[in-house]
Amino acid sequence: MKKWTVKKIDNELNDSETISPVIAGLGSLAQNILAVRGVVGVDAAHDFFSADRLHDPFLMKDMSKAVEIIKEALSEGKKITVYGDYDCDGITATVMLYSYLSALGGEVEWYIPSRDEGYGLNVNAIEKIISEGTGLIITVDNGVTAFAEAQLIKEKGVSLIITDHHTVSDILPIADAIVNPKQKDCEYPFKDLAGCGVVLKLISALEGTSGLDVIEQYGDLAAIGTVADIVPIKDENRHIVSLGLQNIECSENLGLHCLMKTTGLYEKLSDTYGMDSSSIAFVLCPRINAAGRFSHPGKAVELFLCENHELAMTKAEELNLLNKRRCEEELVITGEIEAYLNNYPEALNERVLVLTGTNWHHGIIGIICSRMVSRFGKPCVIITTDGVTAKGSCRSVKGFSIHAALTYCGDLLVKYGGHIGAGGLTVEDKNISAFKEKLFLYAKETHDSMPPAEITADLSPDADEITIENIERLEALQPFGEESPVPVFYLPRCKIKYKRPLKEGKYISFTVDYNGCEIKVLDFGRCYADFWYKVGDTVDLMVNLNVNEYNDNKSINAKIIDMRLSEISITAQERFFSAKCIYEKFTRNEEIDEKLYPRIIPGDSEMKKVYDIIKASFCIDEVSQKSFTAGVNYCMLCVIIDVFKERGLVEFDPVTGYIKTIKTEGKKDLEKSSVLMRLRKGGEHGNVHD
Repeated sequence: MKKWTVKKIDNELNDSETISPVIAGLGSLAQNILAVRGVVGVDAAHDFFSADRLHDPFLMKDMSKAVEIIKEALSEGKKITVYGDYDCDGITATVMLYSYLSALGGEVEWYIPSRDEGYGLNVNAIEKIISEGTGLIITVDNGVTAFAEAQLIKEKGVSLIITDHHTVSDILPIADAIVNPKQKDCEYPFKDLAGCGVVLKLISALEGTSGLDVIEQYGDLAAIGTVADIVPIKDENRHIVSLGLQNIECSENLGLHCLMKTTGLYEKLSDTYGMDSSSIAFVLCPRINAAGRFSHPGKAVELFLCENHELAMTKAEELNLLNKRRCEEELVITGEIEAYLNNYPEALNERVLVLTGTNWHHGIIGIICSRMVSRFGKPCVIITTDGVTAKGSCRSVKGFSIHAALTYCGDLLVKYGGHIGAGGLTVEDKNISAFKEKLFLYAKETHDSMPPAEITADLSPDADEITIENIERLEALQPFGEESPVPVFYLPRCKIKYKRPLKEGKYISFTVDYNGCEIKVLDFGRCYADFWYKVGDTVDLMVNLNVNEYNDNKSINAKIIDMRLSEISITAQERFFSAKCIYEKFTRNEEIDEKLYPRIIPGDSEMKKVYDIIKASFCIDEVSQKSFTAGVNYCMLCVIIDVFKERGLVEFDPVTGYIKTIKTEGKKDLEKSSVLMRLRKGGEHGNVHD
């Protein structure tokens, strides 16, 4: 279960007499969402809605130097190499700058390392590039930490311009110009551009314009790279994505056109309000990234530079196939993870979930890591090893810093990097176990109770606010993305009126009554057979709201993010998380307050109650929610299930959550359960450790 929170509107903001007329005309839902996000006054509204507000590119440190060096190289006929990165941001940035410099008549090449070469500049690539006559190297989306490589380039007598957006240290590489808004003495007012955004500003500076005409030319690729890199969609990023989305549908980039065609995106757009950031994030970006994950990122660059329609279609279809291969590989790795967790379910009770495999594809373990966090609600580290050296990806929940954890374990790692929410590492195979133990120690020292994964709603709207007009006006808040997410609504005490299967039972649709407002709800996260809620149940929902149009008729749809029985209210949920923490401590043999033992040692009545609930249920989600409403806390429930498993009364799959009773002959003596005996001993004599 995830922790639910609902934002509160600041009364000062809500009652402001300086509310923008633009906001006032948006309807109550959009107004209140902007209010909880701090957008109310005239200035704030202008910043949010004005897509033509772009900063002067020459405010960025070293921009004038970079422009002068590039123009000089072009005039002297120097060969220029654009050196990019293998992710979506780096690929789009490479295509943008290469295309622009080529259009100016420059002798330009591009280079992107494979994932096997590693991130950023590397010695072998530099030697090759320089041996082929390059006189100027321009990095995009990398370079700000390439100290040794930058020194080598200088020693070779070649010019170097670094354009990057990653965090910089106090010491910078030796370069002729470093263009990065995150430099401490950089006066550029917006620090959160993606790599392609920095390139967009460089092109604007070379053109001597503010950037609107440059966005018209390159905004399609810049929007894709910006969304892909999960930078905050605010200030200039909002403007870049907003204008870029308009350009994508009518893009002159043949490769992008073909990619959209092969994915069926054009057909989808005809049924919706048009291109949005979700289409970029979930349709285009995975295919662009698949090139670097399962082949070479250059395949994506070649697609976007292709000028032959037949060849572009072939290249687009190849990216589609690579993405399909990525999906298949994910299924294989996920299957191995599930098998491991079934054999070692205790791993799920650690503060951090650490999973290790042999020869898992290191290009996709980050994706799987994110899914494990979403699935199990705790930080996750996935490590793949070849028997000598291992690489890992880390993802977290709010409140647990990956960067701090890796720094704590730094003496055991070959290298590491990242930020609060995500990171990567390289570790010698022989040190994996020691790293794991030290990571667990850090988590224990800093978090007695690991913060649960959260879902935050913007609003809990009144029923009369849920109108087609109000929901349609939410489109004015587009584009959505990091720090400006799709609005989430909390709908408490909804009564299920009826339910039906969708797509032959693959998904489910059900209708609820929300204080007199009838809403159709779609759940794409589970099949009809797994939907255990019954008609007549009262449930609380976390949803996105949208308007569906079919045969010229409009209706309101809600897409499920999460749901639970209404008895587990937002105020009551803390009891659940406290009990979960106690159970996990018990499984880890950690100290438990002896006063708590009476509340976690089950009696006959609690065990009978839970047995009856399991007998009438099929999944742990149903059992845990019904047990909670029946007065059995989560820790006691887990203890009872452990007792039942030990005595052969139930089967429980901790990965899928499926649970069922087992027919047995004769009565089982539950008092012989080692789990119960250990608990009772702890209750009598304080904490008992194995």
